[in-house]
Amino acid sequence: MAVVSGGAARAFAAIGALAAAACGSSNGGAVPARAIYTGVSQLTPDARGRVKLFADTFGDPVPTGITAGPDGALWFTDSGNAFIGRITKRGKYTLQVPAGMEVSDGIVAGPDKNLWFTTNESNPQIGRITTAGKVTFFSDSGGAYPHGITVGPDGALWIAESNGTVGRMTTQGAVTHFSVAPGNAELEGIVSGPDGNLWVTQFVVGGSRFSNKVIRVATNGKYKAFTVGYGPKFICVGPDKALWFAEDSANAIGRITTGGKFEDFPTGYKYAAPSGIAAGPDGALWFTDYSGRAGIGRMTTKGRFTFYKVPGSFPELDEITPGPDSKMWFTADLGPSGIGRVTTR
Repeated sequence: MAVVSGGAARAFAAIGALAAAACGSSNGGAVPARAIYTGVSQLTPDARGRVKLFADTFGDPVPTGITAGPDGALWFTDSGNAFIGRITKRGKYTLQVPAGMEVSDGIVAGPDKNLWFTTNESNPQIGRITTAGKVTFFSDSGGAYPHGITVGPDGALWIAESNGTVGRMTTQGAVTHFSVAPGNAELEGIVSGPDGNLWVTQFVVGGSRFSNKVIRVATNGKYKAFTVGYGPKFICVGPDKALWFAEDSANAIGRITTGGKFEDFPTGYKYAAPSGIAAGPDGALWFTDYSGRAGIGRMTTKGRFTFYKVPGSFPELDEITPGPDSKMWFTADLGPSGIGRVTTR
């Protein structure tokens, strides 16, 4: 079992104090973010040593989004505790609770060398945190819950939202929204494509029914939707310059060219639910499984799958990203919760 060293009691006390203080929000103003815990977790390796997990045992952890930061560390969101987290390649955590923070979701390294993240509960906002921990919130006035976030070809932040809209935000906080899907459609993943467009997954429509659309959006808001497999969640650019995405309810990985040609690759792993996906330094696609069964998947562009077990009883894995160390880093939000890494070679 993974054991976290450090002052857990002090951390929980700080969490309670900060949660009590975190009411209200800012619109374009800097707010304090206090580092509540810094420590190093004990690694729990799998039998082959390929996958390692750094446990996060504070409060009710639900690590969600993850990205490599400009400082050589990994930064992640925690939707359970409303944390923004930072973890070094050696496993040293720094957890921060910005005042006014709510449930956080996507995170990306911005063009301004800061981290940008989405919050999506009662007061949807886009947050910016410097590597020194200074936080600024910007109102997302689109009336939707923001999810995935990416840097667009125009140097702005682009956001997938829950009401069929895509948001564009400058690093100064000016926001524009484009309607690209029905109002009851929940957009989830978003990535800047090799063709100069944004590519967005439409995960759910009508509140609960899985969708089967991937949408190409130009920076002027013009769009075209393509039919794919059911439940497309997160999306990335592959080593072949096509778009690859995880199909949660189809138990498959989808591929679509910038011209709209679609292919489906069933994982072959019974009851798997692919979630996050990213291109690795080894020329393959790496993806997570949210079902708690398959662990980490690796897929070649020819469709060959390999799976790697993740430590824990029933690990539900969310997002994945290439790290600065030629490894893939991922979030586990249950069984146990934490940040994991897998070697690619």
